[in-house]
Amino acid sequence: MATLIHSADILDFNPVPNPQSVIPGARMNNRDDIMTRYHPKVGEMKFRSLLFPHMHVMNLHWTSQEDVILYDSTPVDTININFHMAGRLDTTFEGLSHDLNMRPGKHNLVFSPEGGDINRVGANDSLEMFHISLDKAFFANMIGCDDHWSERVQKNLLHNRPFSGITGTADTTPLMQSIIREVKQCRQTGAVRNLMIQSRMLELLALQIDQFRGPQQADSISAADKDKLFQLKYFLDTHFLEELSLAELSRICLLNEFKVKKGFRELFGTTVFGYLRKIRMDYAEQLLLDASRSVEEVSDLLGYEHAHHFSVAFKKYRGVNPSMIKNKRIVA
Repeated sequence: MATLIHSADILDFNPVPNPQSVIPGARMNNRDDIMTRYHPKVGEMKFRSLLFPHMHVMNLHWTSQEDVILYDSTPVDTININFHMAGRLDTTFEGLSHDLNMRPGKHNLVFSPEGGDINRVGANDSLEMFHISLDKAFFANMIGCDDHWSERVQKNLLHNRPFSGITGTADTTPLMQSIIREVKQCRQTGAVRNLMIQSRMLELLALQIDQFRGPQQADSISAADKDKLFQLKYFLDTHFLEELSLAELSRICLLNEFKVKKGFRELFGTTVFGYLRKIRMDYAEQLLLDASRSVEEVSDLLGYEHAHHFSVAFKKYRGVNPSMIKNKRIVA
């Protein structure tokens, strides 16, 4: 017979908050510590918890010692996303007519404001979950309301009705797995680390919602090509200081040049090189706000042969000369 345990008995302990909790305005004091919680019946749980103002990211490992049923009757006001990495987890949510049976390589998104979720785990089963909780208002503002899927979600949020991203679960794509792996292996520290992780989580959310929306009538990009274009965008985010031609970018993402040009603009609302220019100029502005760097040094770091050419390009993008940013500390 399965052991029945309330989730709060093992998940609500200091300093690790419940995976479904988000604390708006929380300070981002995130370290790489892996915390352990042992329960005589449940077994050992290992957590890595990252808490941001509107987001909570947790990687959880758990090997149960016996058949366990975890239940939770606490109301929840967050959007909860589970990318299931290992093991079997069968879950029912109050207000949802379908179960969510999580298996490796699957994911879903759930809003269950009444609580009442029940999770079943088999004896000696080793679970790993990459869990994301998002503040409800933050999530609603992020997704907008410009398609059938987001309209349905916004109505449910407005009336505080439970829903899931789709009925059942969706496949975790190779790009999703790559993003999760990058976050788990992140060795950055401080503000760079916090910004990188939040950026990757929003990219992961975008990929997930794109799956949930399904084929759009006006969308001519296949799912496989979208995955490649998101990979290209990620490549640009990390190699934006390199000199890149359209032919090189085409080889990198394994799409022909036409698909790169047309698909990138359709998917991200800008051209490939327009996106590159934005990243470079935003980076330049950060460098200019550093009192120790001159305009000439920033120009050189961005690969310009002459500082004048950099100044012209920066003014065209930002509307002011780089020297004004430098001297007056103008912040966008």
